[in-house]
Amino acid sequence: MRHSQQRDVILQVLRATTAHPTADQIYSEVRKVLPNVSLGTVYRNIKQLADVGELITIETEDKSLHYDGNTAIHRHFVCRNCHRILDLFFEIDPPPAMQELGFRIENEKCVYYGLCPACAPAQTE
Repeated sequence: MRHSQQRDVILQVLRATTAHPTADQIYSEVRKVLPNVSLGTVYRNIKQLADVGELITIETEDKSLHYDGNTAIHRHFVCRNCHRILDLFFEIDPPPAMQELGFRIENEKCVYYGLCPACAPAQTE
């Protein structure tokens, strides 16, 4: 993939936030730096960056895609009440049985869905 100013700005936007924005939100931020950039250009570059592993995609239960510029190994939690997406940094090794069955794990993507600590108490009242 060749170097481009648009991709650089998209990565800067993603790496400057932990909010896990949608493509439209990224587009809005990129336009602050590159006012003439098109929505199609942003979508195309997001896809290319995801394809080469420069960003992570997160699908919510409503099927909207969000993006994360932090490619360090971590998991995500999506709250079904407030819709926040939270980063979770803890290690869980894959089950040993997977290797015994011949699987060679190269990467993982894990998303938990439920209620975050702020929303869970409100659901029990």
